[in-house]
Amino acid sequence: MDPSLSNDHDNLAALIGGGPTPFPVSVDRAFEAWHRPRKQYVRNVQWSREIGFLVRDLKLRNKELRYLTLPGNDFLDVRHLHESICLRHEIRLKYLGFNTAVSGNDPSQSDVYSNEFSVKRLKYVSSESEVFPGDFRDIGNQKSVPWQRVRREGYFHAINIDLCGGFARTVDSLGIPSYFAALQWLLQSQGSAQEDFLLFITTRMDAENVHDDARATLNEIAGSIYDACSAYASAFNTLWGISEATKVAIVETASPTEAFMLGLTQWIVSRGISSGLKASVRSLMTYRTGNEPGDDDLVSIAIRFKPDPQLSLDPHGLVRPIHTPISREENECLQSSPIPRKVRERVLVDDLLSAQADAFERCIEESSKLLAAVGYDPVAYRDWVLGGYN
Repeated sequence: MDPSLSNDHDNLAALIGGGPTPFPVSVDRAFEAWHRPRKQYVRNVQWSREIGFLVRDLKLRNKELRYLTLPGNDFLDVRHLHESICLRHEIRLKYLGFNTAVSGNDPSQSDVYSNEFSVKRLKYVSSESEVFPGDFRDIGNQKSVPWQRVRREGYFHAINIDLCGGFARTVDSLGIPSYFAALQWLLQSQGSAQEDFLLFITTRMDAENVHDDARATLNEIAGSIYDACSAYASAFNTLWGISEATKVAIVETASPTEAFMLGLTQWIVSRGISSGLKASVRSLMTYRTGNEPGDDDLVSIAIRFKPDPQLSLDPHGLVRPIHTPISREENECLQSSPIPRKVRERVLVDDLLSAQADAFERCIEESSKLLAAVGYDPVAYRDWVLGGYN
């Protein structure tokens, strides 16, 4: 080799490096609520576990996992999936993210670009991955650029709507779609997929983060399926300790957060049916925003969908199905009846970590490693965690 070429190569390598370069671990950065160990438990036991099952069932080893996400400025979910799924199964991760900080003059814009540059140099992260500079909710507008971008991608194996605020905090208003609208269009788009996929939603459910109209509607949705589906009503009564023959109002029997979970999960299942999908509610996990005692105010929901197209009845009678199709009402009852158990037997993450010291310590260590990769001080992190729990 020409010595001058060798020197040029060495100079270039010194400038840009030869692989993923970790951030310095001594940067003084403030920690946020979603950095607490409880979030790592959700990443491990809900997100990675369900995606691992999906990878196994779809035989995605050595293939590509398409992922729609709200990655935040630090891309912690992307880094975690790369570590827990991609490295283990040799799967390329292609993500499409949405982040409003990428557009305009947001002061954190440089952090986003820097973190994405680092993430896209990880071994199995596709260079075609992208963070779109826009609001995820604009997917609910068919004429919007975000919707066109999602449509161009095709379909996703996993959709992760990981919110700091409330999915139901707003309802549709002029020019600004809601998360409900965005998810409905996403499910309709996913209806054309020929494979199973996962939906994760993390949302606040306290009074300040749920619009009054949305809460009232979700309560009505939960009440309607209770009245229409005997299997659902039977499961609810058994789990809430009510005699089988008694009819109750869900909003008067379940807590406000339980009623919210029942209603939101039911709405998602119903919208899936309308999009030719069959839902299997995998798990619900709840925890608190801070460390103060009180009711859990955050829920993380995992639902797996599979294609379930239904033949429309021919009003002229020329198309005669071989098997009598199940009615919409029967289908919704069948898919909804497991929901009460999933809500009632949800994982209380804070209580679990308080009772299991080994799991708590493991979550601290894994969170510390994940945060150190994007410039947080791991020693300061442990002090912050333990100080808060004291």
